[in-house]
Amino acid sequence: MDFIFYLTLALFILLFSSLDCGIDYDFWARLIVGKSFFQTGTLFNYDFYSYGTTHEFIDHEWGSSLIFYLIQNNFGDIGLFIFKSLIIFLTIFTIIKTIKLDNKDIKLHFLFFFFAIQAISYNIFSTIRCQTFSFLFFAIFFYILKYAKINKNYRILWCLPILNIIWANMHGGFVLGIALIVLFCIGEFLNNNKKYSKYLAITALLCGFTTLINPYGIKYINFIIDAFKLNRIYITEWQSAFFSKYFKYSLLKFKIFFFITLSLFLYSIVKNIKNSGFIEFYKKIDKTKYIILLFMMLISIKALRCHVFFVYSVIILCYGDFYDIFNKKLPKTIDNTKEIIIFVLIAISTISHLYDYKFINRIDKTDYPYQMVEFIKENNIKGNVFVNFHDASYVIYKLYPNNHIFMDGRYEEVYDNELINKMANFFLAKDYRKFLNEFHHDILIIDNSYPIKKALNKDNDWFLAFENKKHSLYLNKKMKKNYKKPTDDINYYNKTKYITDIDWQK
Repeated sequence: MDFIFYLTLALFILLFSSLDCGIDYDFWARLIVGKSFFQTGTLFNYDFYSYGTTHEFIDHEWGSSLIFYLIQNNFGDIGLFIFKSLIIFLTIFTIIKTIKLDNKDIKLHFLFFFFAIQAISYNIFSTIRCQTFSFLFFAIFFYILKYAKINKNYRILWCLPILNIIWANMHGGFVLGIALIVLFCIGEFLNNNKKYSKYLAITALLCGFTTLINPYGIKYINFIIDAFKLNRIYITEWQSAFFSKYFKYSLLKFKIFFFITLSLFLYSIVKNIKNSGFIEFYKKIDKTKYIILLFMMLISIKALRCHVFFVYSVIILCYGDFYDIFNKKLPKTIDNTKEIIIFVLIAISTISHLYDYKFINRIDKTDYPYQMVEFIKENNIKGNVFVNFHDASYVIYKLYPNNHIFMDGRYEEVYDNELINKMANFFLAKDYRKFLNEFHHDILIIDNSYPIKKALNKDNDWFLAFENKKHSLYLNKKMKKNYKKPTDDINYYNKTKYITDIDWQK
């Protein structure tokens, strides 16, 4: 029945990958890097399209940029959709193979994986991002570490420093791969598996060295260290699902999964200590398992972007425990029938949805200021465009070289550390005139929900040139005249979304 399980999983991933057809805010910056590299043969170590305070460009996602650009440029939206679905499937497939290292004959119940994956669906299915590669490499690292432990095949560990070279040039999440090796090292040392622990320590050290194999050398390490020190209070994915007021009533599926896991985790500890005493309990438990679960639990409490690593760790380390608790010895015929019914339901849902699906990543699904951009293009307005950092990559992709932006989602790679705080204070209308005088802005694109909109409406130096339900566009009063209005046809914006004047071969 494994074949039915994997087929159900593939259809499930296709279905949920297609439900969210938005485009990640930073995807446009990745396309710019990819296009620039393939046209010039080099990675720019400086920013060429921002007018905010910048420094040397250390791009920890340059490898992902090349892959994204190649797929988009050659296969379009359908290529990106298939690629995203394939990466997700390979990640979960690797996780399942890791589970089966302990027990090759363990029964795969799709409902467990359904609910576990649902807990993080907002993170893995939403759109293709560079961190998608980190999810895959995390699963691969876990598999290799567990394989080496169970089979006492320590030679396979040599794969990890090599894989780390690839991972470190795809996404900064490689740090979690090294952390996983260290956690295994500590756990196996406490498990009295000193030989494996020694090899793990060497492997972690080698991974540290192979991180230096990148276009930036030692500067890359300094960048990663500085990135961890950044104040990210305004970055949604770095906020806590449990302590941030913005997520008080949201992310409920993850929170339910988290508290169920935590409850069962604590229950098993109390039960085992009660039955055998603390000393015997400590001797028998797999310290590696407990250390990893505790670490992943803590980082998932701290930041949204760590939720996936926690859930994947739980699936790998605890599926056998859940299986023993909830598995009912149903007759084989009934058990198989149950899985086939789930497969049929998923298949019907997937086929019926994909039947009318046009495989188009839609910019309107992410509330981009596409009309504001078209207004600037149609009226040939040149100059510096101030816009929220998460929209800025799209804006510059469409408007460069006639326009520049203040800052975009590369806040940790390119810009002065205080720049994002200054931007946030401006949107909150805190001493906004000082900000307007500090930098030369020609065009302001403002989200209508921000307090600064009311302040600008009263400001004599700026006038409202165009607005829609989501955004308002302000121009310097010196630029006041009659302008053409952009079209309301959303199909036009989606059809032309990848058109850009960025071309280094002109």
